Amino acid sequence: MSAVVLALHGLLVEGTVATIEPVLAGLLVADEPRLVLDVSQVTVCDTTGAELLVGVAGLARDRGGELRLAAPSPAIRSWLGIAAGMSGIAAFATVEGALDADPRDLLGPALAPPAICVDDPPPPPLSAGPARTPSRGRPRWRVNPSGRARSRRGPASPRR
Repeated sequence: MSAVVLALHGLLVEGTVATIEPVLAGLLVADEPRLVLDVSQVTVCDTTGAELLVGVAGLARDRGGELRLAAPSPAIRSWLGIAAGMSGIAAFATVEGALDADPRDLLGPALAPPAICVDDPPPPPLSAGPARTPSRGRPRWRVNPSGRARSRRGPASPRR
């Protein structure tokens, strides 16, 4: 069965999802729908847009088909590794790769940590910042942006 290719561009946000959703739902009416979304021109994607993609992928899967993303823009790539359900959507580098489901064109996880070779030295441990020495004697007071020290009573308050 052939796939339908739909190119999205611009914003994939709460205000635009309402216009895109019926179009995508109409494409999922067929049995075993194969939908390729070219998302290379999507400039902004928020949680509502990511939820739309996850929902469309779920509907396609329920009907025996699938959703594939082609050439995801940075706005879409940022969601691939973190949004629940986005890891179940296949993302390809090109539209042609998505149409053919070419495994050589398949994009890996967006936020995968780099592999460490056995011969490489172990990475340095993460530190919480510069070592702090315990203060002795008087407590140190933070300086406010004006450069004046705060009073020991706290922020300025009217006297009673």
